[in-house]
Amino acid sequence: MKRLIILLLITTGLLIVGCSSGDESHSHGEGADHSHQQPAEQTQQEHTHEDGEDQHQHGQETTSQSSSSQREGSGAVTQWTNETELFMEYPEIIVGREATFAVHLTRLSDFSPIANSEVYFTFRSENGTEISRRETEVQTAGIYGPDITFQQAGRYDLTIEIYGMVNDTIQVTDIPVYNSVDEIPQTHAEEDPNLITFLKEQQWDIPFGTQEVQRRTLTQTVDATGEIMAAQNSQAVVSAPFSGIILSSQNGNLPVVGEQLQKGASLAVLNPAIQSGEGDNYAQQFINAQSELELAKSDLERSKRLYEKEAIPQRELQKARIAYRQALTRYQTISEVIQIDTANIDGYGDSSQLYRFELKAPINGTIVESYITPGMQVKSGQPLYRMADASKVWLKANVPASQQSRIANAGQAAFRVQGDDRLYKVSELGGRLISRTNSVDPQSRTLSLIYELDNTQNGLPLGIFSTVHINTDTKENVLTIPQSALIEEEGNYNVYVHVSGESFRKQRVTTGIEHRGWVEITSGLDGGEHVVTENAYQVKLASLSSEAPAHGHTH
Repeated sequence: MKRLIILLLITTGLLIVGCSSGDESHSHGEGADHSHQQPAEQTQQEHTHEDGEDQHQHGQETTSQSSSSQREGSGAVTQWTNETELFMEYPEIIVGREATFAVHLTRLSDFSPIANSEVYFTFRSENGTEISRRETEVQTAGIYGPDITFQQAGRYDLTIEIYGMVNDTIQVTDIPVYNSVDEIPQTHAEEDPNLITFLKEQQWDIPFGTQEVQRRTLTQTVDATGEIMAAQNSQAVVSAPFSGIILSSQNGNLPVVGEQLQKGASLAVLNPAIQSGEGDNYAQQFINAQSELELAKSDLERSKRLYEKEAIPQRELQKARIAYRQALTRYQTISEVIQIDTANIDGYGDSSQLYRFELKAPINGTIVESYITPGMQVKSGQPLYRMADASKVWLKANVPASQQSRIANAGQAAFRVQGDDRLYKVSELGGRLISRTNSVDPQSRTLSLIYELDNTQNGLPLGIFSTVHINTDTKENVLTIPQSALIEEEGNYNVYVHVSGESFRKQRVTTGIEHRGWVEITSGLDGGEHVVTENAYQVKLASLSSEAPAHGHTH
């Protein structure tokens, strides 16, 4: 009897274990498989990324698997416009069941989440069925979650209209809706183990940015130090034509440095000594030159009349013409050099007070330097003023001798001056290269290039230093990215490609020429891809993390 009881107990225990095992298998059937499957992600733009992408579902911690069996129905979309980035995830969509779309919207101008906006979602099927939703309030800034129940199966196109932080329209195509779970085809997707997960919440929480890889024209440059100078043919030095004195009584309003003057304006009144050190009386020289000119002119006119009456030979007429030319030349030379104040010519010699000469501005321009003070004595040839016409200036670029081979084909240039962040382009200032030296300065070990610029609008001050970027080589239609996207590691350059909304890929690239913040990419990237341009180092840190980040929001 005891043996029978023991046998019954053993049999009962085995039945209980078997039943329990059968219940556990049932609890992880179709429902459990649906709750853990990863969405099939696709990136939509003008091109399609074929690379594997990080698969995950919000509300759970992402797990890394080498492969997974999943259904085709769920998905994720990443798409860019000029103003907005869309990252949208959605589950398997079954007719009659509510489906929640997780729509992440980012404003590209500052990579901030789009909030405080009206967002309209319109689904249209192949047969004309239309479903619309309006979203204005969100639990997490930038994430919209319309709940949609579809009544008919098929392929739907989605139009997203945004009004607020941006005004934009985004089109998403080919979203599948099925009659039942059984209609969803099974797929087998390989995860790319090299993808890096960096969540939208992480991107929005720091200064962040991406840029599309584009083709553009780049110009290689050589940098040089420069200086804005007066053009040689637009400046003049006014020197004392004779030894004399700048009397205070006659020079109470001398022009100062920086003052603009017109040609012929008074600069100073110079009174010479009655006798200079060389014994010359300059006032008397002028009077003599003027008198000789008048006499020579009178003689020439008289000789012409006599010659016409055949009273003198042609030889006498020729002598009169030569004497007149000599007298005219002497008078013009003295009056031009000394700039005589001719208002009181008739009084010269009557009194010492009228015995003076007025120096006048030889050009339109600015007083750049002044060397005189009222009351000072000056010697013949001593500089008194330096004037410059700053409407045209020279940009002198001093190129290191080590770059001499690169400037053999130097063309246009751009520059920045001290205290001004603006980039001035020589071409936009009506400028041109007018000089290139072939000898190295022994002190600075540089070669000089000189550009002539029109300075009427910008008023660049003379003598100010600048940094000059000289164009040496131009390449058209090359792939480019901002230089800020490059991360140097052990002598090589890498970038982080924005594969999809929250997935990134480290990519080694080779570079070519650089130009004003842009760099040529000769290999490693394709046009249309997006790369991280700001805070790429944070993506690098995320790639070094031993655990994938858990999502900070639920849908």
